[in-house]
Amino acid sequence: MLRKILKQIKLTFSNYPKRHFYYLTVGILFIVFLSLFSNQELDSTVSKEDLLTEISIDKLLPKDENFIERNFTQVKQSEIKRNDSLFSILKRLGVEEENIVSLVNSNNSNLLAQIKIGKKLEVEINELNEVVSLNYIKDFKSGVRAKKQEDDYKIEEYELQTEKFKVFKEITITNSLYIDGLKRGLPDSVIMDLVYIFGWDIDFVHDIRPGDSYSLIYEEVFVNGEKKLNGDILIAEFINRQTEYVAIRYKLKNGISEYFSPEGRNVKKAFLRSPVKFSYISSKYNLNRRHPILHQIRAHTGVDYVASKGTPVRATGDGTVVYADKKGGYGNLIEIKHTEDYSTRYAHLDRFHPKTKIGKKIKQSDTIGFVGKTGTATGDHLHYEFRVNGKHANPLTVRLPNARPINASDKKSYDLHAKKILSDLKNYQHLSFNI
Repeated sequence: MLRKILKQIKLTFSNYPKRHFYYLTVGILFIVFLSLFSNQELDSTVSKEDLLTEISIDKLLPKDENFIERNFTQVKQSEIKRNDSLFSILKRLGVEEENIVSLVNSNNSNLLAQIKIGKKLEVEINELNEVVSLNYIKDFKSGVRAKKQEDDYKIEEYELQTEKFKVFKEITITNSLYIDGLKRGLPDSVIMDLVYIFGWDIDFVHDIRPGDSYSLIYEEVFVNGEKKLNGDILIAEFINRQTEYVAIRYKLKNGISEYFSPEGRNVKKAFLRSPVKFSYISSKYNLNRRHPILHQIRAHTGVDYVASKGTPVRATGDGTVVYADKKGGYGNLIEIKHTEDYSTRYAHLDRFHPKTKIGKKIKQSDTIGFVGKTGTATGDHLHYEFRVNGKHANPLTVRLPNARPINASDKKSYDLHAKKILSDLKNYQHLSFNI
């Protein structure tokens, strides 16, 4: 019977194509596989826990106990304030007292004792709250560094090497001195220096006209290939209303640098032309002017500068305050005596500067008060008077006395310097014109 069954199966398989036989065999094996494993219990819970388990970052880091100390530091910076000390600054930055003591007790720590208000302190702190390094920045090129070395600190002063490069600019004024300068790439600080240098001869608020021009050579200062600041103007030429003004910077034997004309005259004058930087003139010197309030012909013995309330008023020259109080139609008035021959008055002030007291010595450009409309005034403005030998003079046209010219001992050296730098300026102007 069994033999007949086997024979029948053999006959059946022999009639099927080979690929059908292959598929049938695979199917049988799959059924057998499922039957063998159907009774096994699968623990899926363990698998989930393994997938959700948090792995500590420590397992991913090298097995080096000092790794975190050496590589995880933070840099903090603080500006030095009034009554600050090295100790108080470090404590404010989060450094613990015991870690400050080792720095303070190190050799040369006295170099960090004379820190100044407004300067910056840069501190690198590691994971152990230790100061790794400290940099007291005096300016862009110098300061004091402290570097941790085992249980002590190496503290020393440093000065970085600087490089200076000359820059030439030539500008014709079409809009304003300031805007046209900026458009040509002239830095704001250099424009302000230019205004200061020629401020004794030119009133930059009222005298400038389209077509005026200026050219200059100034320095740019670099440290390690990076520009740090705009340096000094070496020479400048300003043509205002077809009048040429030239100023050359020269370092005197006493170490002080000043600006002189090519002939050696000091470009600085004993007086500034204008006591208010940003204003316009509403009323000029006029001995036959009709007073706007009294409606009478009354001499206007000064110049009125219109400016907003609170605008600073500056002394036009060195001198001594001889009056600072109310005075009739002048309102709040300041009078400064400069020499036996010269004095100036500043009227209608809103208030005086706290340091402006009778008998107080005043320097040129010091703020002495603030624009207002006290006394007989229709609006906020400054009334400015200039007196020579007790008599009124027109502040806009009076010939201002020069400061001291170059010393005789410096004259020969200056003449050589002036000739060279003036030649450089002319060469730059020639090249610029041809381009």
